[in-house]
Amino acid sequence: MSQLTKAITRQLQRQYAEPVFKASNGTWYTGADILEDLALCETSLQQQNVHAGQAILLSPMQAMTIPSLLLASWQLGLTVTLTPPSPRLPELAPQVYAAMVYSPTQTTQLATQLDPSEISVLTLILNTAPNFAYLVHDHAQPLARHSQPDLILPASQLQFTQSQLLKLAEHGHPREQVADLYDFESGLLPCLTDLITATPITMQATKNAFLPN
Repeated sequence: MSQLTKAITRQLQRQYAEPVFKASNGTWYTGADILEDLALCETSLQQQNVHAGQAILLSPMQAMTIPSLLLASWQLGLTVTLTPPSPRLPELAPQVYAAMVYSPTQTTQLATQLDPSEISVLTLILNTAPNFAYLVHDHAQPLARHSQPDLILPASQLQFTQSQLLKLAEHGHPREQVADLYDFESGLLPCLTDLITATPITMQATKNAFLPN
């Protein structure tokens, strides 16, 4: 466990029965809800033999799942690529990613194109997303990089290690409302700062809200 994930999970444990995230529909999620989702995601990825040195693509419509997915991925030593959902059906890149998270609709559509001997569809009942599903490449290889960032943001061409994210979050300014976790400066970084400082967060509807679930 890194210093970043340790700091966040420690605060979530302190807020176990307290509201942490408020979804755009008004539903509040407690520290317990987020920790349970984190543990379920981490266990599921482990059971699929997704391990340190591999990469995961996160592009879900359910923004509330992103914090738990990030923490679970980082605790497993994965490199996370976080990219906004596309209205078009994405092309699978199993040669790059050991696991891929899209919207439920896109995952269902992609499932019809898969070779089940290579890529599996896993479903989970998360507190923040009851109909959550993701794809796993059963034979993915570790990344061949000299230095592996923990977070890659293709839309803004940014890369960070967890230690860099921790320093930025510690010096960031808490915000009670966050609109887009795919935007680093105005969304993801304030979210990390809020999690470290135990500041309740209201997730506003994102600009990608028109996309399918």
